[in-house]
Amino acid sequence: MRLAGGGRTLEWMARGGGRRRSASPYGWRTQRGGGGPWSQRAPVGDQAWLRTATSAAARELLQQSFLFPLARTIARPRVVGSELLMNAPQPALLASNHASDIDTPLILAALPWAWRRRTVVGAATDRFYRNHASAIMTALWLSTFPFDRGGNLRGLASAAVLLRAGHNVLLYPQATRSAGSVEGFRAGIARLALATSTPLIPIHVKGSAIIM
Repeated sequence: MRLAGGGRTLEWMARGGGRRRSASPYGWRTQRGGGGPWSQRAPVGDQAWLRTATSAAARELLQQSFLFPLARTIARPRVVGSELLMNAPQPALLASNHASDIDTPLILAALPWAWRRRTVVGAATDRFYRNHASAIMTALWLSTFPFDRGGNLRGLASAAVLLRAGHNVLLYPQATRSAGSVEGFRAGIARLALATSTPLIPIHVKGSAIIM
């Protein structure tokens, strides 16, 4: 897969950009980094080792035997349109509204296996990556990577790296749970899609706000 030059620019800006500083898109805050996108902002870094084939097999077993049956029992979801993904190109960006902690298990369960096995999820750094135990458990069960929702480019840079590696990336553009509202979407994911020439697939989860 060939990535458009914009993806490289995101990574360069997230690392500090050498001696030059690129102009940031309006409304974005940038912060100079040192050794990598997570060297300063995240208490715990990306648990990339949990994306190996062995870890992925363990995650599929955990999801199919416990997580997905539990989510389906609690929410009793009705999935519409997942069959349209069967012939859609990968990797892709998946953008969903976010109303509940159960959204991610429901979305992953709804994806065809060929999509789910390649999908990683942006998880809020300040919530899920505060310590190693939380980071490992979240990444093991949901295949997450740390995503800083504070508005800088680090999360987008990491997403660009994962897209180039062939992963689908699921993000919540509202940056937090919204009690069912579909307003307040940030433009970062659209800019990421344009910069990396990646398909952007919208997802709408309805009714989960009353569950968790």
